Amino acid sequence: MRLLSTGIALALMLIPVSMDAKAKKKKVEPRLSALEIVEKVNKHWQKTNKPEVNAFWDNAVYFTGNMEVYRLTGNASYFEYSDKWARYNKWSGATEKDQSKWKYKNYGEGNEYVLFGDWQTCFQTYLDMYETNPDPYKIARVKEVMAREANMCATDFWWWADALYMVMPVMTKLYKVTGDIKYLDKLYANFKYADELMFDKEEHLYYRDGKYVYPAHKTADGKKDFWARGDGWVLAGLAKVLADMPQSYTHRHFFVERYVQLSEAVAKCQQKEGYWTRSMLDAKQAEGPETSGTALFTYGLLWGVNNGLLDRAYYEPVINRAWDYLSGKALQADGSVGYVQPIGEKAVRGQKLSVTDVTNFGTGVFLLAACEKVRFDDGSVRAAEDKAFTVNVTNSQNVFRQEVVELDAKTIYQRLGITGGRQFQIYNVLGQQVAYQITYDGKILVEASVRPHGTATYTIKKGTPKTFVNTCYGRMYPERVDDIAWENDRGAYRCYGPALQRSGEDAYGNDVWVKNTPGLVVEQRYYIEDVMKPVIAELKKTNKAAADSLNMITSYHFDQGHGLDCYKVGPTLGCGTPAMMIGDSILFPYCYKDYELLDNGPLRFTVKLVYNPTKVRGDENVIETRILSLDKGSNFNKMTVCYDGLKQAVDIASGVVIHTEDTESVVLGKDFVQYADPTDNPNGQNFQIYVAALFPKGLITTKKVMYVNPTRGNSGHALGVVKDYKGGDKYTYYFGSAWSKYDCRNQQEWQLRIDSFLSGLRNPLNVIIK
Repeated sequence: MRLLSTGIALALMLIPVSMDAKAKKKKVEPRLSALEIVEKVNKHWQKTNKPEVNAFWDNAVYFTGNMEVYRLTGNASYFEYSDKWARYNKWSGATEKDQSKWKYKNYGEGNEYVLFGDWQTCFQTYLDMYETNPDPYKIARVKEVMAREANMCATDFWWWADALYMVMPVMTKLYKVTGDIKYLDKLYANFKYADELMFDKEEHLYYRDGKYVYPAHKTADGKKDFWARGDGWVLAGLAKVLADMPQSYTHRHFFVERYVQLSEAVAKCQQKEGYWTRSMLDAKQAEGPETSGTALFTYGLLWGVNNGLLDRAYYEPVINRAWDYLSGKALQADGSVGYVQPIGEKAVRGQKLSVTDVTNFGTGVFLLAACEKVRFDDGSVRAAEDKAFTVNVTNSQNVFRQEVVELDAKTIYQRLGITGGRQFQIYNVLGQQVAYQITYDGKILVEASVRPHGTATYTIKKGTPKTFVNTCYGRMYPERVDDIAWENDRGAYRCYGPALQRSGEDAYGNDVWVKNTPGLVVEQRYYIEDVMKPVIAELKKTNKAAADSLNMITSYHFDQGHGLDCYKVGPTLGCGTPAMMIGDSILFPYCYKDYELLDNGPLRFTVKLVYNPTKVRGDENVIETRILSLDKGSNFNKMTVCYDGLKQAVDIASGVVIHTEDTESVVLGKDFVQYADPTDNPNGQNFQIYVAALFPKGLITTKKVMYVNPTRGNSGHALGVVKDYKGGDKYTYYFGSAWSKYDCRNQQEWQLRIDSFLSGLRNPLNVIIK
């Protein structure tokens, strides 16, 4: 008996120790902020899903969420993801060209359903992208389709609730772009038809479509059947419309009325767990949580509170419960969003949902809600507290300075009391809102204009910033052998990619594209070339003269009024490419292997390029990495290069190619090389391209290294050489260009531009946050 008692006592002593040990092992995960959740969910989706998918509604809804994340964060990779999708779909929805075949009166996924709303959702993203890079071809199809609809007498286009999200925001976005009131008037006429068909005046909820109107249709228990996702589409669509619709629009009050009525009705049928059941007034019709309807409602209610249309005190508990569900149950540890009802049109009795029910549109609407929650938590849309402060930018020099300056992003966020993102506005002393950019490396960029020995003052406060047109932008062009091309308001450049290398063409260096306009031109040049090349090739078979004539008035190798490509690169460093050297021999890099767009406007473009491993002396696996950036207003790119895998020191260099047509117009300075390039056709072009490489950091030697036997129009290089570079170190220099028909009329002006830039680097503008 005594032994038994002792054993029990020992066992009892062990139990709390074992439980305590388990408790210590269990890791308590920190609660993520809404902004962290936004990033986690969107990065997971893009890591696990390719952007090359069709433009039908389910994919398109995800991209509306992605563009909202881009609007909030400014993350360049998110914009690029949408850009790849838009280009894959040729900036179109359904593709039927013959307007007499266009349909909309019944459900259809074929390409003849051009006027059917599910094929028009994609237009929201195209219009959002056009706002920052307004190339006409990007919304040509949008305008063709929606103008046709706006000019038709029919108003029965939106016969199901989903369409009010899919298409209504297209109309307001088109109005913003064109200023044509017909799009708002058609929006109102179409919405009135849908409202009369689907709105229940007693419950203030919308039926999914005419088939579900009570009493012709009922739930199994005889109740009215309002599908949560359907009403979610309506509430979210109304929020988006009101965000873009002018306050002065004649019929705005009707949209506000329905929005407020629907919000009140939605709030009343939320479940205590925070979600909305699929049949909103009959939880038994399809029991359990559902995410897409809940996310749409959450977004719609958050937008209303953030923008002052809904009372915060009343709706905040509803929003908090909904967010607890979305962030605590729907969101999974890997960043996926579960419990999304698959594509359908009603609450399906007996349908069970789980964490594995993940969809593109469900992720998209979750992102909409999460972005609005960031703004709600940070109080950034209609700031209740005034945390505005000023930034002074001082110029110590006796010359006028206009350039992009950097602020520390964390400091700005802390001063404003926000978690991050584009939740603030910057104003100049005239009260005008100015563009800014958040960079990948934690900076906030502002363009400062400062008089000699003067100070420019900027005010920063909470608020939603305007959308500014990019003055710096670039991307990878798979349609042109993987070029990376980029530009700012002064010039354009490109380097070459894997597809070109596979072709065997030996083009190593950076190319220069001249321009004489501050507007962006590169995407339009590539687009016209891509469209016209097959046309010209076909015409050449029957009429070479006509083909040559068409080429002359379309190709970017001829000046169409805003510049051209007339700089020779080939097997050279071109303008500013880095390279290792053995003696006087340049180890030319080939084309990049991998790239990552880090920053992409409006004020800075930054790209990271990684090159294939190469052999240098005895080192077998030397990998070159470049980080290249270009700011608004600058003639000069910043280049930081690093070579990993070097065990012994080597010389590295950069510079500019010297062409055989002019080997004399070269200037070697102590920390720069510059050249007046004669172009690829001096007699025909009759102008010059000014190029340079600048080396403000470290001891260098500048020299000309000429070929014994010039080849393919190349006589050698003007180089700045860094001796005994050690592997793994980062070296930074600058390279750039100007054009005699734009911002530097002659080589003497180019020298002044170089001197001014180097002086500015040595004497940076002084930035003080007050």
